[in-house]
Amino acid sequence: MPAGFISMRMNKSFFIVPALLLALAQTNSHADDLADNAIEKIFIDADQMKLNIETGYSVYTGNVKITQGELKLTGDKVTVQQGSKTVERITVAGKPAFYNHVTDDGENIQAQSEHMLYVASENKLVMTINASLKQPEHQVSSQKIIYDTKNKIVIAGDKNPAPATDAITNENQRVNITLTPKKEAAANQK
Repeated sequence: MPAGFISMRMNKSFFIVPALLLALAQTNSHADDLADNAIEKIFIDADQMKLNIETGYSVYTGNVKITQGELKLTGDKVTVQQGSKTVERITVAGKPAFYNHVTDDGENIQAQSEHMLYVASENKLVMTINASLKQPEHQVSSQKIIYDTKNKIVIAGDKNPAPATDAITNENQRVNITLTPKKEAAANQK
């Protein structure tokens, strides 16, 4: 094993990783929420982990669960790339991988895809391969979804999709959205 690496086999035990704190805390949209969330510990539960202490690069495999307060990420494999004391990227792979966050406003944000990439500096969650994002008033599914966790902006679809060879392939490349009208707006139209 290369120098600087730690490899552990964990039997469903919790592992606290304070460095993830900064990246995951940025999923809130208000500065006060960020400060409140910044004191919450992050727990990682996995079957195995491998950490390079010198580079801050770590890999967690086997039914990985990450929690911080009301934020939960799950997948088969999670990779964390860390810069100087801050997390730069978190990659989650699964069949599917899941993201679930209950905001301070009580909104439940749920997402799933086979591959997720969280870029901390951009507050961006990129989901690819059978991706879906569900928020209280709408649901989006596509092969690619980009979610700005700070500004709550969703971009779905791929600018350069592969050419469709049949109706099934073409349908999978489309963006599907379901909008739920607010009850107040529907009542005012009657």
